[in-house]
Amino acid sequence: MIGARERYIELVAQLLLHRALVNDELSDEDEARYVDDLDRCWWAMSRSDQIEVERAITDQSPLAAPVDLGESDTEVHHGAKGPPRKKLAA
Repeated sequence: MIGARERYIELVAQLLLHRALVNDELSDEDEARYVDDLDRCWWAMSRSDQIEVERAITDQSPLAAPVDLGESDTEVHHGAKGPPRKKLAA
């Protein structure tokens, strides 16, 4: 499969993002869709590509994010013009 290595890396990134968006509670059906495509790409790669992909994925550092965003959610009513969050006073 041409581009199997690149597609595999894309799929892993999509899977991790999808998992993060649902707080690691991805349904078995959604997970299975990724697994089928990942398996197909994996077995289409040469052994050297597989090793390279494993190394690239494990060398990735996790995304850093601030624990406190310095904002607070507000109550929003239909038709309101105010933002859904306000900056906390310092």
